[in-house]
Formats: sequence, structure tokens, C-alpha cells
Amino acid sequence: MPGITPNIPLSAQLADELRRRIAEGEYAVGALLPTEAELAAEFEVSRNSLREAIRSLVHAGLLGARAGYGTFVVAASDVAPALARRLDHDRAEDVAEVRLLLEREGARLAALRAGEPERRAILEALAARAAAETAPEYAAADVRFHRAVQDASGNALLAELYRGVGGNEQALAPLSGPEVDLAAQRAAFGHVDDAHAELAEAIVARDPDAAAEAAERMVRLAHEQTGFPGAVTGTAASDAEAAR
Repeated sequence: MPGITPNIPLSAQLADELRRRIAEGEYAVGALLPTEAELAAEFEVSRNSLREAIRSLVHAGLLGARAGYGTFVVAASDVAPALARRLDHDRAEDVAEVRLLLEREGARLAALRAGEPERRAILEALAARAAAETAPEYAAADVRFHRAVQDASGNALLAELYRGVGGNEQALAPLSGPEVDLAAQRAAFGHVDDAHAELAEAIVARDPDAAAEAAERMVRLAHEQTGFPGAVTGTAASDAEAAR
């Protein structure tokens, strides 16, 4: 750990060091932090100071804590938690438009930059989505697919912004309950599934224009199908389809 700065509270310095490690990927999103005792020994500080630092990062939304499990990383930076706190105050239409922009640009960049591991992650998530037998399984696989595409963009900030605006989770809300008849829903929105497959194919084929178009069509169709109040209308994709 860098030298202690006398004019800054020790807990704040510890929080900054943990924040740096998270941002640099030493502690990845979803990973457990070392135990409180291990971190206190490494930093040569009291467990009280460390506990205060961790508490501040939990409050900021970077960390989560669960009894019997430990402290884990929720976000790679302060960006996503800060945006998430805004969602309840923003118009659904605004959120939907921002999500469309991020999905489209993330897909375009993924087609340009994705390596074999990233393409494999996208295809595996797509397969899990197709194999899901319950609505919650389907929703989880769909979230995984969309995040894999954003991660494949090679732009960590873009991926973080996507998570910050809620990704596709709001649009999935009507489909995520255990009481939902997944088979009936699939019969109604097969065209949405087709758009997901087209997006994955475009990324694998390294076709950025096709990927961006598929992503835009995918978002619009999914919002329309689920009745999401912020459904995007009048997009380039819908205009293109109308011209066909």
C-alpha cells in the first residue's frame, strides 16, 4: 500500500486503495475480497479502520456484503452505482434511448474487437438462453448475453455505463417471474430470439454494421414485445424495415 498521508483519514486511504484494485481488475466484479483479517494484516492497519473503509465502499455501491458469504465486488467503479441511483428519477423513455445507444455501439465495437474468448462467452450465453427451461433461467441467461456483448466491446467504461443504466434488466422484468409461462412467451417473441442470434452471428463474422443493426432491432423488438414503457420507436432499424 502507498505511504500513509497524515492529513487524510486512514479509512479514506484504505478505501481509495481498494477502489484502485477494483478498477484495475485485481478484484473483479463478482469476486470475493480477501477476509477482513487478511486485508488488515496486509495493510498493517486495525480491523476497525479497514471495516470503516469497506463500509464506505458498500454505501457507494462498489461492494456488497452478505452474512456467511463475505464481501464481494458489485461494480468496477463509482459510475454504475451513481447512474443506478438516478434511474428512479429519469424518464423511462430517456433510459431506453441511452440503453439503445450503448447496445448499438457496444455491438459495433464487439464485432471489431472481440477475441476468441469474448466470442465464446457470447455464444455460450446465447446457448444458455435457448436452453433455459424457466423464466428466471431465461432472464439470467439474457442478462449474461447482453453483458458479454458489452464486455466484448473492449471499452470498460462503456460496459460500466451499460450496467449503470440497468442494462436490459428493466425490459426483462415482465418475463422474470417464476409464474411466467416461458413456452408461451417464446412463441410470441421468436423474432426477438432471432435478433439475438443475428447479433451473435454478426459479431463472430466481424461485421460491425450488421452487429449495430441487429442490436438496434433487438432492443426495439424486445421493448415492444414486453410493453416496456420506454420502448424506442422511430429508430433507424424500424425505418429500414419499413423501407423493405
